Order: sequence, then C-alpha cells, then structure tokens
Amino acid sequence: MMSRISLLVCALALTAGTVRAQEAPPAPPPPPPAPEIVPAVPVVPSATPPMAEPPPAAPMAPPPAAPAPAWPPSVSFKSEPSSGNTLKLGLLVQPQFQMLGSNSLDGNAYNLYIRRTRLLVAGTLFGQFEYFFDTDYPNLFLATNDAPTATANATTSKATPGMNIQDAFITWKAYGDMVKFDAGYMLPPMAHNAVQGATTLYSWDYFAFTFLSTANTLLGSSANPVGRDAGVQGRALLMDGHIDLRIGLFQGLRGTDQPAAMGGTATTLGSNNFFRATGRLQINLLDAEPGFFYAGTYLGKKKILSLGITGDTQKSYHYYGGDVFADLPLGPGIFTAQVNLVHMTGGTFIALAKQTALMGEVGYNIGGFNLSPIFRFEQLWGGTSSGGVTSVDQTRVGGGVAFWPYGHNSNLKAFYMRDTVTGSAHGANQVNVQWQLYFL
Repeated sequence: MMSRISLLVCALALTAGTVRAQEAPPAPPPPPPAPEIVPAVPVVPSATPPMAEPPPAAPMAPPPAAPAPAWPPSVSFKSEPSSGNTLKLGLLVQPQFQMLGSNSLDGNAYNLYIRRTRLLVAGTLFGQFEYFFDTDYPNLFLATNDAPTATANATTSKATPGMNIQDAFITWKAYGDMVKFDAGYMLPPMAHNAVQGATTLYSWDYFAFTFLSTANTLLGSSANPVGRDAGVQGRALLMDGHIDLRIGLFQGLRGTDQPAAMGGTATTLGSNNFFRATGRLQINLLDAEPGFFYAGTYLGKKKILSLGITGDTQKSYHYYGGDVFADLPLGPGIFTAQVNLVHMTGGTFIALAKQTALMGEVGYNIGGFNLSPIFRFEQLWGGTSSGGVTSVDQTRVGGGVAFWPYGHNSNLKAFYMRDTVTGSAHGANQVNVQWQLYFL
C-alpha cells in the first residue's frame, strides 16, 4: 500500500516539473513608481519692522566737459604727419670743374668751385599751408679778374663764403592742388625753363638766356636775383590737371623820386608805379606738373607733353613767348626735349635790348644704363630797344652726357658748348663737369 502511494507521489511531482518547464518565464516586476515632485514652497521671512526712509542724496556733479580745442592750433617744430605739420631739411651741393674761353681774349680760364651750395627747408602746416625756404652761395670760390685801378694792379679774386636767400615763399592750398596762392620771394611764371628747379635740371644748368630779361640788377636789386622777384601769385590746376594757369603781381622795378626819369611832377613820390604783372598758361596733354617748380626731366615717373604761353610786363617792359616740353617713355628708355622761344624788350623803362631767344635741348635716357646723351642749342637775335639799348646775335651749341645712378639725388654731368658772338674776335669754348648731391 505504501509503495503504491510513493509511486503516485513521484509521478505527480514529475508531471508538475514538466508543466513548469513549458510555461513562459514570469514577467519582470514593474519598476518602482517615480517619486512625486512636490513644488518648493517659498520661505517667507518673518516680518521685520520697516526701515526709516534714507535722507535724499546730494545731486551728483556732472562729468567734466572735454576741453575745447585751442585756437589758433599750436604748431610743433617736429614732423607730425597725422596733424598735417611736417618739416623737411635738405641740402644741394654741386661741385664743378669749368674751362671757359673768351670771345675777345685768348686762352681759357680753369676753375674748381661749387656751383651751388644750398640749405633747404620745406614742409606743411595744418595740412593746408606749404612753405619753402632755401639759401645759396652761388659760384663759391670761382675766380674772377679785377681790372686795374689808379691805386691797384689787376688781380684775380675768388668768391668768398657768404649766403643769400634764394627762395622764401608760403603757399595756401585753398582747394587742394586745384587752387593755390603763393606769397614771398619766388620764380615768376615765365617760360618753362625759367620755372624749373635747379635740383632737377636736365643739362648742367639753365639756358644762358633764360633769365636775361631780369638779369643782374635790371630790376633794381643790389645783386642778381637769378630770376626771382617778390610778390603774390595764384595757381589753378583745372580740368583734371590738363590746364595749369598761373597769374601774379611782383615788385619789378620801383620808380624813383626823380620826376624826369618817371614822367612825373616835381612832387611825385618814388615807388608809386604799378607792379610787374606775369602770367602763364600751360596745357598738359598727359600728366600734370602740380608742384611749384617744374622739372627738367621726371626720369620716367611722369608722362609729360605740354604746351605753354607766357607774358610779363611792367610799363614799357614786355616779355612774351611759348614753349613745348616732352618727357615720355620711348622704347627701352625715356625721351626728353623742350623748346623755349621768347621775345623781350625793356622799352624806356628797363635797360634791356629788344631781342628774341630760342633755347632748346633734346636727349634720351638709355634704359638700364641711366645714361642720357643730350644735345643743346641756343640762339639770340639782337636788336635795339626804344630806350636805345642794343645787343648782338649770339649762338651757343653743344652737348654732353648725364649719368643718373641715383636720379636727381646724385648724378654726374659733362658738357661742351661752343659760343660765337657776331662781330667778336673769335668763338669761345666751354667745358663743365658737375657732380650733384641733393636731398630734401
């Protein structure tokens, strides 16, 4: 009996195990519920007795105002480009050898001297004014012959050191480069060569007849002003630089207190005559020349082709003429040429003959060599003015070379000229070798 019961219990146990093995595994227990988020309750501070109201604050002082700019503005003696104030110092030295003959005497004179010795000062003020000032002692230690007198024999003396003012003028740029006004001691607006700066000449010097109308003491100066005069002028650069107009009034020759000399009465005061009037119109077909001084060559920095006319008058003194100037790239180098043709007469006012001068030079700067062969020609046709002053015909022809290793800053020029004068004993030879050192 007990064995049957045991067998039955084992069979039931096996059956239950098989059924449990065939059942799906029980589902995993559900995750615990998320904790409930309870919003924070702001803590209300306990009531405090009210504070006494603070006394009213004193009104705050306003911030200090920026100081008003001083007027007139101050000027610094140092260069300050940001404020429009600049200062430049320069130097021009031209050591020179010269062999010079005579149309009446035999032989040649030989000299080693300094053609020009100049100190230059230039700059701007407030970006609207320009100034230029330079000194010069020309022909330093050039020997000259002194004629004998009743008390002294003939001697040879050398020009001893000394300085004079060469230029001194200020410029107001009323409207940039378009409208300017100059005042001071300067070159009046005459032929192109007469307005060129000595630092940028093409040949070794100006033409021989460039300043003939005002040479030496014709205008009453105590020494040769080398074309300069004191006065004022206006300059206009119009139509994008294609028209360059210059008009000025200058001291010229002042009248004397001698009534007969000036056509006045016995009570006429001297210096009461009108000023010298000078004007120049230049047409620039290519680039303009906006500076006060023209250049004899721009060495490729500009393309210049211009036509100019000029006039200068005071009472019966008259000067007028025209000029052509070219400075252009051509092939591997630079072609430069100019021709100035002027007519002048002193009338009964200035001791100047009635005469015409033709002056020209032409050359070519060989690219890569900085070398310019230059040919030069000058002709003067003499005549007699209404005041009875007479001159004779004169011809100057020659040429040379200019070497520009540092442009206008440092160059070397060697020239030969042949000078003949109608009625003279013979022609004269001239040789000049000049080294230039210049900066500004």
